[in-house]
Amino acid sequence: MNVPIDLATFTGFALALIRASVFLFIAPPFNNKSIPMTVKAGLAAALALSIGPTVKNANPTLDIGPFAGAMLTQAVVGLAMGLTMLVLLSAVQTAGSLIDIFAGFSMASMYDPFADGTTSLFGRFYQLVATTLLFASNGHLLIVKGFHDSFRIIPADAYDPAILARVLTLNLSQLFVAALEIAGPVIGCLFISELAIGLISRAAPSLNVFALAFPIRVGVALLVVGLAVPLLAPSVENLVDLGVRSYSGG
Repeated sequence: MNVPIDLATFTGFALALIRASVFLFIAPPFNNKSIPMTVKAGLAAALALSIGPTVKNANPTLDIGPFAGAMLTQAVVGLAMGLTMLVLLSAVQTAGSLIDIFAGFSMASMYDPFADGTTSLFGRFYQLVATTLLFASNGHLLIVKGFHDSFRIIPADAYDPAILARVLTLNLSQLFVAALEIAGPVIGCLFISELAIGLISRAAPSLNVFALAFPIRVGVALLVVGLAVPLLAPSVENLVDLGVRSYSGG
């Protein structure tokens, strides 16, 4: 029995599967190690099945050379898209790490099983809050929609390195800007507390400033972070929207 297979549909599915697989293994929140590899592979196949028939491939072919080149191109595109989301959403964790440095918590780094490495206290806390907000606000669905729209901006049969270079460069600068904006209020309050401690040490030199400074920094950090956590929701939404628009043109 012969089963007819449309060459254009098959190649479109294969190229979409490569881009989806690389994208999901890198882009948050799907890159979390708590998600089994089989689930990630199934989700990548589902995305490829949903968009494969619509993928435009002007010259469908199964010749090893052109087909391998097209698959490598889609892997590079998926890598760039995944890094785009990873860099932008890492701004939240970077903001937490900045707070740890100014508050003195960076000395108490702990092991993060999801990242397979050490992370700071507020850095991990901000990352968990951002992931929770991402799912609560349906940001993961927006990321999936942006992946579908990416084939309109970066078709399967076209590859422009200038577009990917511009996207990655822009998002790298946005990482530092967003991290400073998120951590700015807490860092500002910590800076004011340091000035107050300095004035106290000048007014009362007999006080043990070093013993006094650490609990004050901890208290100020906990208080201001508690007040600033509700502001993370719009920040995460803006970062997701910026990342999706950068590679989907939305």
